[in-house]
Amino acid sequence: MQPPAAGTLRILHLSDTHLTGDGALHQGSVDTTAALDRLLGHLDDLPGVGLVVVSGDVSEDGSPASYTAVRERIGGWAERHGAALVAVPGNHDLREGFRQVLANGHVLGEGGQPLAHTMEYLPPEVPVSGQSVVAGRRIVTVDTSVPGAGYGEIDGTSLERLRAALGAEPAPHGTVVVLHHPPLPAPTELHEALRLQNPDALADALRGSDVRVVLGGHYHHHFAGSLAGVPVLVAPGVANDTDVTGAHDEESATLDSGALVVDVAADGSVWSTPVRAPRPEGEPLAFHIDAATVASVIAAAGKH
Repeated sequence: MQPPAAGTLRILHLSDTHLTGDGALHQGSVDTTAALDRLLGHLDDLPGVGLVVVSGDVSEDGSPASYTAVRERIGGWAERHGAALVAVPGNHDLREGFRQVLANGHVLGEGGQPLAHTMEYLPPEVPVSGQSVVAGRRIVTVDTSVPGAGYGEIDGTSLERLRAALGAEPAPHGTVVVLHHPPLPAPTELHEALRLQNPDALADALRGSDVRVVLGGHYHHHFAGSLAGVPVLVAPGVANDTDVTGAHDEESATLDSGALVVDVAADGSVWSTPVRAPRPEGEPLAFHIDAATVASVIAAAGKH
């Protein structure tokens, strides 16, 4: 791939790594550590990355060991490439384990340098939030996770923090917002039940702001759309790829891993390139969940 143009921030956008602390397989079939290592190896020659983003479901089990593995693998990649690193929780993450290792998610600053954080205890009820500046762009993370649930919501605290960040003095080259649950239509019945519940509140916060792009995950498939005139980009899953052509009331995924390369130009222009790692040998199906099982998952984790 060609290097980014002068004044452009190149972002490596990863999502849904689903790492486990004990090496257990995701959905009983996917070695997510191997998938991440394969993808990062495939991306090792990618030029000009200034920021690495992990937009949620960083961990499958919420264990400190899983976040340590992410810090070592993705953080190590970012440090070698001189890139900042930002992560945000998703519905599979646990805020206590996340904060213990990744603090507020803004792990590395410009040039891949570690950021300092105060050792303040915050209970799990308090959403994770933070902001940093990379190459003149304000990077704001919004925690859309709801403890104990699979759907997403921007609660009052997170919304207030987002509005305060966007209401401050504009960043030299605008703002990038990172969250897990994207404010876009869902591809399957399961993801529809686990979607972001209040996209209108996010739209109100974005409208008239300096936000150049919103980066999300959750759907395990690449999507692009817009909200309040702002581009919204959903990264492919690192763990697997949702089969969006299957039956709407079932859920299937293949053993594919991908990422987005997002370039944000100095004038605010945004373009993205999906990248996929070579698929491992063997059966391509990661899992298949029938309609009855999907309904039971929705009953347990959806909005009631």
